[in-house]
Amino acid sequence: MSSNPTQDRITLFGIKLQPRIGVTPGERRLPQPCQADLTVWADFEAAATTDSLDRAIDYSRMLSVVLETAHSREYNLLETLAYRIAKDVLQAFPAERVGVRVRKRPAPLADKVDYIEVEVFES
Repeated sequence: MSSNPTQDRITLFGIKLQPRIGVTPGERRLPQPCQADLTVWADFEAAATTDSLDRAIDYSRMLSVVLETAHSREYNLLETLAYRIAKDVLQAFPAERVGVRVRKRPAPLADKVDYIEVEVFES
């Protein structure tokens, strides 16, 4: 582990989400396939030196927080979804900083871009 705890991080890549998200009611009518990446910066020294799950951040619980946040309400903006995920993870875990990327194929631009991605950082 680093001497600077903020260097230690866990990242969950490619979290599959199906939120009701979009700027138009038509987009929000059905769940939209999205992906998210979650990075959590925290001090892992206690978990690493003891090799104890009790001292570690539980990845499956982290995933559950992301899924619950994404699927618990409708969102107009990717920015709002990413921000809410970051805030909820910070509240649930002993993290110093959280980064969230959320991406989706934008319905009105799908023939012009592969996806839109928003990234937020909260601490």
